[in-house]
Amino acid sequence: MPRIIKVRCTGAGKHVNDIDLDKALQPAVVLRGVGLPATPREIPERLVLSCQQCTKGQVILTRAIMEKRLSQP
Repeated sequence: MPRIIKVRCTGAGKHVNDIDLDKALQPAVVLRGVGLPATPREIPERLVLSCQQCTKGQVILTRAIMEKRLSQP
């Protein structure tokens, strides 16, 4: 069962976006410099997605929001 949360975008319309946490938190390796370990974190500090309904808004998910939803059954 997908874990969906509703988050408003930062645009003028404040559109409500349905975000599937399982898709948003797929593992990814990001290298920031030479010599740094390539171990991905389970939950990022902040995740910024584009609004699904407008071109100017962003949907911002914080680690606290994601952990709260992931801890619910």
